[in-house]
Parts: sequence; C-alpha cells; structure tokens
Amino acid sequence: MKESVNKNFRHATLNFIFIIIYVNVFQLVFGMENSIVGVIFTIMMSASMVRDLTGAPVKHFLCQALILVLMAAAACFVAAVPPLAAVPVNLAMIFLILYAYTYEYVSHIYFPYILSYLFIVFISPVPPEGLPKRLLGTAAGAAGIILYQLVNGRNRVAETAREVLTAMIDEAESCIEGILSGKDISRNPEKLRGDLCRLSKIVYERRKKALCISDAGFAMIDSGQGLENLVLLLYEMEGPVTPGREELLRRISFQLTNFRTFMMRKGTSLTLPARSRFCAQGDDEAGRFYQCLQYISDHLLKMTLPEEKKSCRKTLMSFTVRLKAALHVSPVRVIYALRVSCLLTLCTLVVQLLQLPHGKWLLFTVASVSLPYADDVGAKAGKRLIATLIGGVCSVVVYSLIPTAGGKTAVMMISGYLSFYFSDYSATFACSTVGALGGAVFMGKFGWGLVGRMLLIRLGYIGAGILVALAANCLFFPFKRKTATRQLWKKYVSTTRLLSEVCRKEQADPQLYYSLVIQAHLQEDRLMQNASELNWEGAKGLLEQCRQAVRLAHRARPVTI
Repeated sequence: MKESVNKNFRHATLNFIFIIIYVNVFQLVFGMENSIVGVIFTIMMSASMVRDLTGAPVKHFLCQALILVLMAAAACFVAAVPPLAAVPVNLAMIFLILYAYTYEYVSHIYFPYILSYLFIVFISPVPPEGLPKRLLGTAAGAAGIILYQLVNGRNRVAETAREVLTAMIDEAESCIEGILSGKDISRNPEKLRGDLCRLSKIVYERRKKALCISDAGFAMIDSGQGLENLVLLLYEMEGPVTPGREELLRRISFQLTNFRTFMMRKGTSLTLPARSRFCAQGDDEAGRFYQCLQYISDHLLKMTLPEEKKSCRKTLMSFTVRLKAALHVSPVRVIYALRVSCLLTLCTLVVQLLQLPHGKWLLFTVASVSLPYADDVGAKAGKRLIATLIGGVCSVVVYSLIPTAGGKTAVMMISGYLSFYFSDYSATFACSTVGALGGAVFMGKFGWGLVGRMLLIRLGYIGAGILVALAANCLFFPFKRKTATRQLWKKYVSTTRLLSEVCRKEQADPQLYYSLVIQAHLQEDRLMQNASELNWEGAKGLLEQCRQAVRLAHRARPVTI
C-alpha cells in the first residue's frame, strides 16, 4: 500500500482534480442534465490511453464523434419509446460499440463505452427536446478525448521506442559480459521477441491508416529487428574467448554504448569505424557483427529524422486490397459483438418491461462479466462478487454513521479518489460499489437496516447478472480461448508464409512488407499470452519454426524497399 501511494500519489491527485474541474465546467456549459456525460468522458479519456490516437488525431476525432453522437441519439430513442420498439436500435448500437472497440491483438476498450451508453439510457436520459444540447456535449467530449491524448500521449512513441530499444541493448551487453567472464549466458529469446512485439504495436497504433506507415516507423521496426539479430548472434557464440574474439566483443560493447547514448538523447550522431578497422579481411564472424551494427546504426538515426516521420510511401496494392485491409472484418470480433449485444438488448428489454428500479445494476454486471473468452467469465464474476461484498460492508458501516448529504458526497468522492491507487479489478470495483451505494442512499437513507437493505438489493441484482452472464457465455454460446487460439494459429501461419514470399522478391511493396511484419508480431504476442493461459508447452517451438522460416527467406534474398 505504501509503495502504491508513493508511486501513484501525484498521478491520482492530478487526475482527481482534473475530473472535478472538468465535470463542473462541463455541466456549467451543457447544463446539469448533462453532468453524467461529463463524468463518463473523464472515464473514456483515461481508458483511451490504452491506445495511441495521436498519429491521426483528426481521423480519430471524427470516428469518436460519430460513435458518441450515435450513442446519445440511440440512448434518447431507447429511453423515450416503448421497450419493444427500442430493441432494433438498442441492438444495433451495442453491436457497433462492441465491434468498434474490441480488438484481436491489442487491449480492448469497449467497456467504458458500453457502460457510458447504459448510463445515459438508465441514469440520466434526456427527452427529445434536450437531445441537441446532449449531442453538442458528446461532440465536445470527443474533442476532449483527443486533446487528452495529445497532452498525455504526445511523447509515447519516443518513450516506448527508447525503453524497448534500450532494453534490447542491455540484453546484448549482458550477453557480452557473460561471454567475457566465461559464465553461461542467460538466453531469453522470448523476452527479446516480446520487446519487438511491443515496438510493432506502437508503430501499428501510430499509423495514419491501413497500409500507411511512415518511413520512421519502418526504421523503428528495422532497429528492433537488427538488435534482435545481434543478440541472437551473441547467443550462438561458442568456443573459447580468444584475444581476437575478446577484442571484437569489446568493440561491439563500445558501439552499443554509443547506441544507448544516442537513444537517451545524450548524443546527436552515430558513427561506426571503417570496416577494415573493425574486422580483419576474411573474418566472417566479425563481418557479420559489423554488418549488423551498421544496419542498426543506419536505422536508429533514420527513425529520429523529422522528414522521415512525415514521409509515407504509397502502397502498390490495388484499391480492393486497400479497402479490405481498411475494413478488416474480423469473425472473432463479430461473434463476440453479436453475442453480447443480443444478451444486453434482451436484458434491457426485461428491465424496461418489468420497470425494475435498480435494473441498471444487473445490466452493468452482465456487460462487465461478458468477456470475449468464456474461460475468463468465471474469474471475473468471482472478482465482481467479492468486490461487491467488500465495498458493500464498507458502505454499510460508513453510510450508516453519516446522516448528511454532504458527508455522503465526501465519502463518494474519497472512494473515487482511492480507486486511482489500485490496478486490480476487485479493488477498483470495491471503490465503485461504495460510490454506487452512496448514490442509492443519498436522499436520506440512514441507519444499519436501511443501508444494509440497499446492499442486499445490489447483491441480488449483481448475483442475477452474474448468473445470466455465466449461462449465456459459458453454457449457451461458449467461445473458448482454445478455439480462438486455433484460429489465430492458422492466421499466423498464413501471415508468416506470405511474409516469406514477400522477402524472396527482388522488389517488394514496403507497406505490404512492414504491415505483414507488424501483423506477425501482434499475432505472436497474442499467441504467447493464450499459450500461457492454456499451458500450451509446444507453442514456443512452433513459433520459432515460423520465425526461422522468415529469417531464412530474408537472408536468401533480402527485401528491397
């Protein structure tokens, strides 16, 4: 706890102050009836930082504004018309949100959007005459999300590249130290590959559109691949450390120090000695290392040049291929979005028809517990139930002793502030439970019996939501991690085969080549995560076979871009 406070105090305090100011300004501009909209935008701003939206801010603003405006209009319609008439609109809107913000290879961000949609349907609906102001508010919120990204994520690419490439340089230097000291080298190729996948992810998110990666992005990936190749060459070094080999390793270490200095912005240039000074003629081992260092040096320098960041070579692919890449219809995302949208629409219909006073808690639970993989639903349900019990007990104690609305407001604000110090779902949701029960007992409920009764009502709705989610996701329409992994494995094999074919060509479309490299890395990263969950012991070996096939194809006829 002490470590968490020391680490998160500044971030938590600044974010809390920002939320208070933002919500108050938002409701001042757009009216008290839209204060909940201001609250949900603060949630979305924080959640959006999972991805980098700064590469194409105008494009992302338009996409965010479109979806958020549709959310506001759909919520107004669903709240205003009879429940049966609302079903098609509700189903379409929830499906759109789930599909738009669920991803195959990177972290999902759909939950804040689904939660926000349910908030404006059930907690703060507006009549049709209030819709224009709400639409303006949502458009302003979309702009706020992008501005938040530009302020907080403007240096994300540079910082991630520096962190990842420096870690790979450290791995290379650790190998050199081990070889020189005569110790066994601690080989960790999967950690190395994980760093490379992380680099590809940030380049992927930074692209302006499909098949449109900047030359600086190309160079960043090449720098990572060059460092990976250097470390693999060090892993392969066998035999005694002769004076010549010792000198070679020290020269490599010196160049790695220069690379680190450049990455830490303590140097402005990268220079290598002439090949004749670095290695003797006929020394194949030293020649391979020199070639690798030259490759890394060229691309480290290239990725920092301003003109390379702006330059983006056009793809040679046809319009049909580009359109398909842009749309990128994913069966996995479609299945999940369809399953959960049908479930939530049905639950919404039941809540509206029965006019359940706190039915929103059931819907929030179903939305929270319905995860892409059925394997994860049980664990998430257990965490939600435990968090409700912990937060509920704390609420009963605190709110039973505080009779005033001002005191309850203070407790609700403190619980929101404390949530910034936790990353585990159970802890954050326990804080949310305190806030939710505070809202439910705000208007005068006081005493152990009354507050405890409200807790039992919340537990009942959450328990019902958990049962519905478990039945739908695990019994009636189960989609297992094993099934998804099998599909992803087939896609990865297909991607690496195509990448090998592209590598063998004399001339290759650079956008196609690097897009395939990035796809392969993202798929590998997801496969390794799933393999860990499934205890799939043969995954590393199979992945290495595919990687080696790509390396051999690349060495046989290097790609020209």
